[in-house]
Amino acid sequence: MKIAIVAQVMIPIPPKKYGGIELIVDELVHGLAERGHEVTVFCSGGSTISGHNIIRIETSPYPTREHPAENREWERAQLLEVLNHQHNFDAVHLNYEPIICRFDVNGKIVNLLDFFEVPVALTFHNITNIAENIAYYKNTPSLHHHTMIFVSENQRLPVSFFPNSKVIYNALPIEKFPVESKKENYLLFLGRITPVKGILEAIAVSQKTNIPLVIVAKIDSVDKEFYEKEVKDKIDGKLIRYMGEADFAGKIEYYKKAKCLLFPILWEEPFGLVMAEALTCGTPVVAFRRGSVPEIVQDGVNGFIVDDVDQMAEAVGKVGTISADKCRKSVESRFSVKKMVDEYESVFEKIARRK
Repeated sequence: MKIAIVAQVMIPIPPKKYGGIELIVDELVHGLAERGHEVTVFCSGGSTISGHNIIRIETSPYPTREHPAENREWERAQLLEVLNHQHNFDAVHLNYEPIICRFDVNGKIVNLLDFFEVPVALTFHNITNIAENIAYYKNTPSLHHHTMIFVSENQRLPVSFFPNSKVIYNALPIEKFPVESKKENYLLFLGRITPVKGILEAIAVSQKTNIPLVIVAKIDSVDKEFYEKEVKDKIDGKLIRYMGEADFAGKIEYYKKAKCLLFPILWEEPFGLVMAEALTCGTPVVAFRRGSVPEIVQDGVNGFIVDDVDQMAEAVGKVGTISADKCRKSVESRFSVKKMVDEYESVFEKIARRK
């Protein structure tokens, strides 16, 4: 098949450091290309993805995460570029929600999805519980012709009225994550420093347990004020340690040695790749009961699911009962790249038959 994979323009493919969605896109593209499919990747400037059967088309001059005011214009330019090339493909895969494809064109609101004549599948990577978006999706029949892919059952639930939908879990190259059974005495917070990721709650758990917290995280421009006002003064370099952002090799070292990963999310996390990454390294996860957590964390088997800071602090005291081997095995059968590529390939073959 000839497949177009459309990545968000905020972060390059593959990401240099932070970028869960972009890691997934990178693995998917290479997996499909290795199976003989010709894959064209529409992505941000600065992307370096390449290889046999892979064509890269950069649709912005640079990643837009640091240029948020420009992001929508580059998204529109990218989608128009894909539309112009659509008949070169058997299937188009957008890593955007349908709402992202809606624009004001000369005073009229249009959804660019309505102009695709080839089959389209869209993967939702963000939350789906926004009432305004739900109403728009429910009341816009033209969107119901497309195949909607979700990264967890919890994410699909609010928009389960879509007639053509499927859950495909995110995945990771398990063989690149070493298992470590000998842990060091620190808690790990990895991801982004932003309120909904629960950084303040993680700090509170560290203070309650008196176990050092290592923070390996990116600070986006929109979160700098929050960091300066709410977080910075709590970092003392001893109990609370901020290590900045890490590349792939660096985060592996933090994952495999941590006593456990803290995941005190305050939003409906669609997937939470860091949980799967920690488990693959044999590190238990202690997480709040939100979003996809119950689909990834098996309470008492590879970690603990809790409801507040006090329960999280209590659960930290029990992570020694969780074996590294069980953490690893809980991931191997569910979140392998092969399984993810199999399922996407099946979707693309199915929709391509409608062309």
